[in-house]
Amino acid sequence: MSRKRRHPGRGEAAAAGRRGATAQRSRTRRPSRGPAVVVVLLIVVVGAGLAFSRLYPRLRRPVHSPAAHTATTPSPSRSGRTPRSQSRTINARIYFARVVNGQERMAPVKRAVLGTAPARAALDELVNGELPEGCSRPLPRGASLRSVRVEDGVAIADFTSELVRNFQGGSDNEGVIVYAIVNTLTSLPGVKQAQILVDGKPIDSIGGHLDVSGPLAADEELVVR
Repeated sequence: MSRKRRHPGRGEAAAAGRRGATAQRSRTRRPSRGPAVVVVLLIVVVGAGLAFSRLYPRLRRPVHSPAAHTATTPSPSRSGRTPRSQSRTINARIYFARVVNGQERMAPVKRAVLGTAPARAALDELVNGELPEGCSRPLPRGASLRSVRVEDGVAIADFTSELVRNFQGGSDNEGVIVYAIVNTLTSLPGVKQAQILVDGKPIDSIGGHLDVSGPLAADEELVVR
């Protein structure tokens, strides 16, 4: 007995057609992800490159050692002031020459001198410092200090030969020369006497009126205030 082939009805054919159209639209509408991924990767790469280009100069910048910086920078005190050993000064009295009623006399002037070498600083003021009004240099023209030191309370000042060679004469004038030196040095703390040398050697006298062969203490006889 032969079987009759079954032909699809209209309903089945229509359903099959709709399924085919739906599948075709799905394949047509599905977007491609390839270009989007490429764009995202490019953005990431460019951003990383910009960040590295900004960071690279900082990485190449030399690093300064804190220890080296500390070694070359003086350490300030806790108060922020200059260390006392560098700023300490001492008040000295510098004895300049002054003519009073036609007579040679001395006038003391207070000056602050460096505390690290007060004897040298005080005599430098006597020889080269600013002159007060109405005063003059007590030392003869051309005389200069060679050296000065303090030993056991005695300041020993060594002058060039002009101290004697250019002396102009007169007992008062000689007294002013001698005691301008002696009184200036003994105004310093710890100095009790002073001795005058010329070219490194002791001398008997500058002009024959005063004995300067040994240490002398201060004398105020020729001082005016």
